[in-house]
Amino acid sequence: MRLLRYLPCLCVAILFCVVDAACSSRRVDLEDEDTRSMVELLMPQQFRIVEAFTGFRSFDDDDLPDGIELIFQPLDAYGDSVKIAGSVRVELFAHRAASGFDKGRRICEPWHVDLLTPEDQERYWNVITGMYEVPLEFPAGAQPEGARYVLALTYNSPLGEHLTTDCELTIR
Repeated sequence: MRLLRYLPCLCVAILFCVVDAACSSRRVDLEDEDTRSMVELLMPQQFRIVEAFTGFRSFDDDDLPDGIELIFQPLDAYGDSVKIAGSVRVELFAHRAASGFDKGRRICEPWHVDLLTPEDQERYWNVITGMYEVPLEFPAGAQPEGARYVLALTYNSPLGEHLTTDCELTIR
């Protein structure tokens, strides 16, 4: 008889557990070909370095460039700007003239930009332009010499894929 008094509470508790289990999010199986193709549909398919706004900049009060302001735009399969998660490696090379391979020696160690947290997204994503704006400061003692360079960007996605692009920069 005492057990019957607790039966409604027990039923409600069991019902709550069943509803909670049914409503909880499922982990996406990326091994499934259909699921993977849906996820890839929203992932970036290419990157565009916005050359008109990317270039050498001074991040302090003098006019000497002490870094590069990188503006890039990840584009999905439809050519629309998308946010990304993952990491970006940026490298600066001297330009090699009259060569089929225009990248000469690397000027400094690569920059690694993580886009893994909401704070990372807030720091680099420009809501108005739909592009990432990343200030890349030169390490101490690494001042480029010359006039032409190649800036290379490599995106490492959480799916293990890599996308690359590059552009030529000149010091004006």
